[in-house]
Amino acid sequence: MGRPVYCRGSFNDGNFRELKNEFIVWEVQLINETSHGISLIDLGRLEIRLGGVVYATSSSVVGTHCRVRGAASDRSRDDLICLFCSGDGGTIQNRCNRMGNMHINFRSLPPGPWKQLQSCYLFNCRQENNANRTDIFDLVTNPSQYPRRIPNQKADVTSISLSVACVLKLIRNIHRDEEFERKKETYIAQAEAKVDKLARF
Repeated sequence: MGRPVYCRGSFNDGNFRELKNEFIVWEVQLINETSHGISLIDLGRLEIRLGGVVYATSSSVVGTHCRVRGAASDRSRDDLICLFCSGDGGTIQNRCNRMGNMHINFRSLPPGPWKQLQSCYLFNCRQENNANRTDIFDLVTNPSQYPRRIPNQKADVTSISLSVACVLKLIRNIHRDEEFERKKETYIAQAEAKVDKLARF
């Protein structure tokens, strides 16, 4: 029933972010409601809600498409970026109705599990391994995996990135300065074109 609440963010305070693959998202930074963080098991039981309505859940995470930061990256940034994709039906268009990324920061993950996550990610990145990709999110949240090996490990969800095409109606109602309005018009036009392309497909 949406309890407990682990973190909150205001959709209206979000901003556009253009990813390397030209995928435009609306990113909302989150404030953690608990000082002790989220257990790894509970990461696998989360609900993402917009205005109280369930938008997606942890079961929507595509674990084989999780991205892991490299060893040389800034560890103060997000360690794990999880793609989620869910919808009301089986068509590509419906599945695209709820897409985004959940950004996770681990609290001092031990070197062993951290290296394993990096290895799994590098394995998944190789095209020849596409048929045998490792489910990284399952590795992190499955009770028989990391929650058993490192039971006291905690994490924070730092932000949620939502596909602009999925939340067009909400973004249209946000108004700021002229620069933002110009950017909004450009990104909404691009998102609408993608939605039209999917509908024709």
